[in-house]
Amino acid sequence: MSKKIKQLARQLGDGWKLRRTLRQASTLNFVFSERIDFLNGQHWDRLAEPRGLLMSRDYWRALEQSGLADFEVRYAMAYRDGVPVAAAAMQLLEVSLETMHAHPGPRAEGSLRAALAQNIKPRLRQRLLVCGNMLSYGLDGVAFAAELDPQTRWQAVAEILYRIRRAEKLNGQIDFVLVKDLDAAALEDSRALGKLSYSMLETEPNMVLPLAEDWRVYEDYLAGMTSKYRSSIRQQIFKPIEAAGCVIGVMTPEQVDAQAERMQQLYLAVQDNATLRPVTVTADYWRRMAALGPERAELRGLWRDGELLGFLLVLKDGAEVTAAQIGFDRAAAKALPLYLRLLHTAIESALAAGGRRVIFGRTALEPKARMGCQPLPTTLWIRHRQPVLNSLIRNRFGIVHHDEAPAINPFKK
Repeated sequence: MSKKIKQLARQLGDGWKLRRTLRQASTLNFVFSERIDFLNGQHWDRLAEPRGLLMSRDYWRALEQSGLADFEVRYAMAYRDGVPVAAAAMQLLEVSLETMHAHPGPRAEGSLRAALAQNIKPRLRQRLLVCGNMLSYGLDGVAFAAELDPQTRWQAVAEILYRIRRAEKLNGQIDFVLVKDLDAAALEDSRALGKLSYSMLETEPNMVLPLAEDWRVYEDYLAGMTSKYRSSIRQQIFKPIEAAGCVIGVMTPEQVDAQAERMQQLYLAVQDNATLRPVTVTADYWRRMAALGPERAELRGLWRDGELLGFLLVLKDGAEVTAAQIGFDRAAAKALPLYLRLLHTAIESALAAGGRRVIFGRTALEPKARMGCQPLPTTLWIRHRQPVLNSLIRNRFGIVHHDEAPAINPFKK
C-alpha cells in the first residue's frame, strides 16, 4: 500500500472515529427550561455576561414578557462536574417555506425539484427550532466557558438541540433545526456540527458600519465621506425630512407606552412588505425593550405635526450598537425618505453612546453600502429531520435566497 493510500485510510478512519464520538451522548449533565428565571441565574450570568446584552437574562425575560406573538423560547445549560460550561437560548416557531424563498441552487436537478415539491409543498408550514435569536443578526444563542474545547462545545449544543427536538414531539414534530448566525471564526469553531448531518448555508451578509476612532458626533461621520456621498445624504435624505417639518428624537418610556399600538402598526407595515419575515413581535415588545433602560435600548421616533411616522429600535452593547427593528408609514414614505433617515439616526445614537460599530442587518444591501457599511459573511447550520431533505440541502439545494452587497466605499482615502 502506497504512502498516500495509507494516509487517506488513516484520515478516513480518524473522521469515522470522530463522527462516532460526536454521535454518542456526552459526559455532560444538562438542565432545560421554558423560562429564563427557572434556571440558576448566577450560573447563566457567569457564561452569558461576556456575550453581552442579547444573551442576558434581562433581554430574554423581556422577550418572554412581551407576549411572543408567534414563537416560544427554550433554554438549556450544560454542566461538567457540577460547573456550568455551556448555555443555549432557543426559539421555536412555525415558518412558511414560501416566505423563506425555497429555490434550487446551481447544482439542483429536476429530480431534486420534484423531491422538494413532493416532500415540502404539501406541508408549507414547517416547525423550526432555532439556536439563537431570529430578531438579531449574530450568534446570540450560545455561550461557553473559556476552557471548553470546540468539539465539546458544539457536541453539547447538538445534544441540547437533539434532546429538545425529541421532547417537543409532545407538541408537534420539529422539521428544521437551525444554528444562527456564524461569522468566519464561529463557523470554523463549529465544524463538528458538519459531522452530525448539519449543512452550511450562507445567507445575505450582515451589513456592519465601522466607526472611526476620531468620530465623536454625526458630523464627524459625514466629514469622513467624499463630497459626492456627503452631498447626497444631505440633499436626498436630510433636506426633504426637514422641509416636511419632521423631527426625530429619542422616545421617552411614556411616549413608547402611549404609542406602542401605533408603533406596532408601523412595524407590521414594514413586515407585511418584507420578503423574509419568520417572526413577528407584539405591541408590548416595544414597551419591554424601552424598559431595558436608555443605556441598553433606545427607541428613536420620527414625528410630523405630532404624528409618529416612523421609529427605530437601537440596542446598545458596549462598542457594538444594533439597528434592531424598524417601522414607518408606507404612505408617507412614498414622498419622504423615512427609512434612510431612520437608519442614519442609528449612527447618531451609536456615536453618542461611544460605540465603535453599528450592526444594520441583512436587508437593503445597496443603501447600507452607500452609508459605508461593509458586508460581513454570515452562515448558518441547518438540519432537517428527514434524511432525504438533508441530502438535498447538502447538495446545495438553496433554502435562503442570497444576494451580494455591492462594493462601495463612500469615505475619503
